[in-house]
Amino acid sequence: MKAYRTTRVAAAVLLSAALSIFAPGLLAQVAPDPTEMGPNKTTNAEYQFPAERDDEILSVRDVELWARVYRPQDLSAGPYPLLVFLHGNHATCGRGMNPRIDDNSQYTTFGTCPPGYVPVPSHDGYGYAAERLASWGYIVVSINVNRGINAGAGVAGDSGLNLARGRMVLRHLQRLNEWNTVGGTPKSLGVDLLGQLDFNNVGLMGHSRGGEGMRAAYNQHRDPGSPWPDRIGPATFRGIFEIGAVDGQTSRVLNADGTQWIQLLPMCDGDVSNLQGIRPFDRMMRILDEDPATLKSNWTVWGTNHNFYNTEWQVSDSSNCLDHPRLFPSIIGSPEQQQVGRAGLMAFFRGNVGVYADPAFLQNFNPQFALPDVVTSLTRVDRGYTDSPNSLVTTVFEDFDQPTGTSSYGIPNESSNINIVHGLVPRHDPVQRAGVITWAVASSETYFQTNWMAEGAGRDISLYRTLDLRVSRQIPGLNPLATTEFSIRLAHDDGTLSDPVPLTRYTDLVGPVGGPGGRHPILQTARIPLLDFASADLTRIRGARLTFEGTEAGAIYVANLRLSTLTGLAGSVKQPVAASKAGSNPTEDPEPAVYNGAIRSLRAVDSSSLLGGRAAVEIELTSEQNFPVRDELAILSIGDRRFELSRYPDNGDTGTLIFLLDAEEFAQLAGGEPVTLQYGREAAPERWEFGRLDKSRLAR
Repeated sequence: MKAYRTTRVAAAVLLSAALSIFAPGLLAQVAPDPTEMGPNKTTNAEYQFPAERDDEILSVRDVELWARVYRPQDLSAGPYPLLVFLHGNHATCGRGMNPRIDDNSQYTTFGTCPPGYVPVPSHDGYGYAAERLASWGYIVVSINVNRGINAGAGVAGDSGLNLARGRMVLRHLQRLNEWNTVGGTPKSLGVDLLGQLDFNNVGLMGHSRGGEGMRAAYNQHRDPGSPWPDRIGPATFRGIFEIGAVDGQTSRVLNADGTQWIQLLPMCDGDVSNLQGIRPFDRMMRILDEDPATLKSNWTVWGTNHNFYNTEWQVSDSSNCLDHPRLFPSIIGSPEQQQVGRAGLMAFFRGNVGVYADPAFLQNFNPQFALPDVVTSLTRVDRGYTDSPNSLVTTVFEDFDQPTGTSSYGIPNESSNINIVHGLVPRHDPVQRAGVITWAVASSETYFQTNWMAEGAGRDISLYRTLDLRVSRQIPGLNPLATTEFSIRLAHDDGTLSDPVPLTRYTDLVGPVGGPGGRHPILQTARIPLLDFASADLTRIRGARLTFEGTEAGAIYVANLRLSTLTGLAGSVKQPVAASKAGSNPTEDPEPAVYNGAIRSLRAVDSSSLLGGRAAVEIELTSEQNFPVRDELAILSIGDRRFELSRYPDNGDTGTLIFLLDAEEFAQLAGGEPVTLQYGREAAPERWEFGRLDKSRLAR
């Protein structure tokens, strides 16, 4: 098999050594296109076992092991690296075609669909990437979790069933290990997998709830005392790639420290509309002892929705993109969106997983390299990046985690003609802090300077390679239509400053733009090679100064100033913006759509398995506007109380949704409170209204 053979080295030094030389003024290099077909002919087939109750995965419903396997036709050169894909939450039965309308979930409970419906093959929706990866010598296993999990009622501590999804992934890995080491490969696959799987090179991909599900699999595998390592055997997870993932739907905080990790965020996401998949990146930036040190990145892809990264999800979740063109129509799918997804997936896995992995493909995630034409010809991608939060790789310069006016090192900061507070960034994790900066006069005396040494003192930073910072604009009304410009200088111990370098040399600060859920000020990373500060004496640096002389007025977030020991050969470049491909380009935030519904019944339940056997109350809601199966949780509000355990009826009708409340919680509710529903815990693009709570209707 033709490949890019490299010796695997520690992830923390993938881009060091040969890539550490930088000459100021060089044109940025372009990251390699990872999407070409490989030399292997490919094939695919499924395995599917009868449904059964597996209490280690989910104790309240039957589940089944069902997956499609993509592989090279000829397996004579094995073993092969193993990739496992996991789709997100979706209805399990669909009707019609072009598009198929997925609006029933009877399969979840019974393993059958109503007359005129077919099971939704969500696991087939990533073939556009899986087949090409198989052509490069990967075996890709794409899992279906329709039975028991997709569209299924959550349980206490696992509202989105993402811990259960993680355990399902581990159960598949257990079976794959058995076939690899003992034998017994299902005949339906048409091949014997004995000795064909390289468990030292495992990669994971999860879409939406599947993203948090893959983080759940990774963490449950490495939990102290976990039974899974013995069942799966020695396994090394080389990385996790997520698409539009959810975060916080379980009782656990799930990160991906210790492995390579990428989050692709669809800027026009109409399902996970607050782009909460950025939050693990924020949290992991604070894990300064990460072991091993591994890169973390996020791609925020303009013009893309949530559903069309899966070709089997044929109706758009999103009605529009705010202030930028969209790549998707309303139905069927988007080849352009799939092309961008394929580029990200293939760059990640071809750069990380397998003895033939080529780290050059990881340049696609490093903002010091321009993205290849396969991406930039279609759309813009804003990138966040760190070589690793490990303090041996990157050193904190300023995290804005101290009171306003004080640096992360307890030293007074300096400012002139600006307003700054240390605060939160919308859409980001609560642990993420930033300098929230506004100014109204552009001049050399309009600046913010963070100091990590006291006046008259400096530090030697000459062994570092880049100064990294994350930045975004605040709401459009406080910023110009054009790109926001400011410069960065290094401050010496004697108060002198280096020559300025302009931000626009490294990133294009525009927006924020967004989708149905509003605008998204997602922080993007600028990486400035220290050699670009040509007049700086790097042996005596006291601080860094941002001078707002290029834009008359503005409002931005600045976060996570870090010094990195690693760099690419190229200088950073701003991303070109592609022409519009399709769709609308509204400029006003849409008003939420409001639908009417009714409370069909209130019913007392003596004991609920979903609540650990506690007494409960079921509230059954109906609406002519169906309650779609989404990756965001359906949230019921009664007054100021919120509830998130819900299920569809056993017949899968999505016009009915049943919420489960602990009986004690229900007793504490006041009668007459308004009852509403929306998807997600934050402001949402739509809501349902059901009148007021009448507790006298409670029946047994």
